[in-house]
Amino acid sequence: MAAQVLDAFWASYHIEDIDKDKMPFLSADAYRRFAESVKHDRRFIYDEPVSSFLDTVCESSSSRLKVLKEGSVLWRAQLGSQTRIQDEGKPEEIEVDCPYFEDRMKPVPLKVGDGRTNPRGVAYLYLASSENAAGSEVRPWLGALLSISQFRTNRVLSIVDCTNDKKRWFKSFDAVRGEFVPWGTEEYESVVWGDIGEAMSRPVNPEETSLDYVPTQIIAERLRHGGADGVAYKSLLSEGGVNFVIFDVRDADPINFILYEAATVTYTFSQQDNPYFAKSKGDVVSL
Repeated sequence: MAAQVLDAFWASYHIEDIDKDKMPFLSADAYRRFAESVKHDRRFIYDEPVSSFLDTVCESSSSRLKVLKEGSVLWRAQLGSQTRIQDEGKPEEIEVDCPYFEDRMKPVPLKVGDGRTNPRGVAYLYLASSENAAGSEVRPWLGALLSISQFRTNRVLSIVDCTNDKKRWFKSFDAVRGEFVPWGTEEYESVVWGDIGEAMSRPVNPEETSLDYVPTQIIAERLRHGGADGVAYKSLLSEGGVNFVIFDVRDADPINFILYEAATVTYTFSQQDNPYFAKSKGDVVSL
């Protein structure tokens, strides 16, 4: 579904003279090692393995570039609304809700906090393939008001597509030897980009965003430095939805402002452990 959505926006992108001997990732778990290093060791001055990883990410991103056409229309949502006076000066004057306008729908560097790909104080433009995907990403509660706008791109944009490489937990299990079969070196790139795409898409605990977003913020900045205009990744909160991050907020502008209300909110839960039962007062037992 995500691929079909992207096809509706992207033209074919021809990349010439890709270096077939390009720098490979050093291991299938290169992203995990990188993430642990920048979160818990060195944040701003990198050691050689992290520098090598980021160079390889930038280099291998060339085969994942897509073009977002000028004039493409995407969606952006913000929780909340403002008010206006209806029938001002008349007996029936009343205060009503209305959506935020451009001064709130386009991010301002001084007011932005940590995001999935932007550090605090650096404004990127977060858009989505549909109003449903955009609204879901702000995690509204039942009955919440949302301001949602359509944005039109102002030029052709080169977007790194993080939606096609799937997260793969392991290759296979050898029942005879009783061990997991290791990835081959030719598979490292797809496995690592699957990890990157999953990290871009995965919802995180709002209380931990400043730390959990560090790896994806660094990757986004490296891709921007390498010439990309943005990234695209799957929405895990809206089936089939695709999220877009545009690095320069001037590359798209709102064309309308619409007020929405969250009509339904649905959660699905997955049991993670055996149930525990009360045996007697103060005691519990597990199955």
